Amino acid sequence: MSASSTTEVSIFGQTYYIQAGGDEDQARQAANLVDEKMNLIASQVRTSDRFRVAVLAALHLADEYLTARHHLVGLEQGVAAKSERLAALLDEVDKADETASG
Repeated sequence: MSASSTTEVSIFGQTYYIQAGGDEDQARQAANLVDEKMNLIASQVRTSDRFRVAVLAALHLADEYLTARHHLVGLEQGVAAKSERLAALLDEVDKADETASG
């Protein structure tokens, strides 16, 4: 079980102390991603409402996550199909070897 540590991060000009769950680098990367997305959105929308910027950033990040997850599922299905095909081909080779040596 990994020890949880507190990591200081800055998001959209605010300092937060978050539980890193033992992986401070990943916590910092996540905070940097949120900070970058919030700053990008703030530069594109005409609002000073930090909450609105945060919600829009969350929606963008959720969309990116869902797109990546969908892509991953497709890759996993492709790998599974190719694995099944390779297994079938190996079975055919084994049967041919048994027939030839039998």
